[in-house]
Amino acid sequence: MEQVVVEMVALDDDPEVKVNNPIHGAGAQAAGYERPIPAAVALLGDGWFDRGWAEFALRRPVFVGDRLRSTATRTEPGACTFVQENEEGKATVEGRAGLGLAPWHGEWQLPGRREPVPAVDQPPLVLPEDVPVDEDLPPMAFELDAAEAETWATVRLGDAHPRYRPGPGQRVHPSWLPIQYVTLVRHSCRQPDVGIHVSGRVQHLRPLRLPFEGVLAGRWVMHEQRKERWWAGAHGVVVDRSGEEVAYFGQEAILLPPFDV
Repeated sequence: MEQVVVEMVALDDDPEVKVNNPIHGAGAQAAGYERPIPAAVALLGDGWFDRGWAEFALRRPVFVGDRLRSTATRTEPGACTFVQENEEGKATVEGRAGLGLAPWHGEWQLPGRREPVPAVDQPPLVLPEDVPVDEDLPPMAFELDAAEAETWATVRLGDAHPRYRPGPGQRVHPSWLPIQYVTLVRHSCRQPDVGIHVSGRVQHLRPLRLPFEGVLAGRWVMHEQRKERWWAGAHGVVVDRSGEEVAYFGQEAILLPPFDV
């Protein structure tokens, strides 16, 4: 049984993360998919960044100083499972990853609206119970350069792997893609990104070459009430300046009431 094990200590979140999400401000950290997925990438190889997929479920919170152990286990050629456990041996994240297109690739619900619009000074307030379904979010233009990508990996995550350093073939840390859900929602409206992220999916379609200029576009695909809490889900796409699709991302979250309206 082929495995890769990565160990780390949970770092404190960026101040911006704490300000925008009271769950993290209260002590829980964003040490979800972004910490265990490097173990899967180490097992599958850098080809995963060119055309690879992952899905994950966030099982329980992680706190600053927690010692975490991530294990990726090959299940078949080009595919693996991964799990992150805390020092008590309890799973905090579970998922699977692979090369090529995901077995659920046909389930993406992608936006038709892809022409970027400028951010507004006061985005509309959307309460947890009012999140729409089958509606595109306003797309946003963005840029990502080599220095920003390196800072994301080394400063935010403490991941100093050479693949994230500027130079030929530099890669963008795998945690960058799923968090674009939050970036896009925050561009579109206030508050729906505040909550508890519970699961996500990503699909890389082609290499993301730095420096990169492109567009984030997304669509609300799910909204329902479960045990007196509102859940919502969105799917998104990264496109380059020519309109070519580079990657897909999706997340589901439990939405919390707004803490600052």
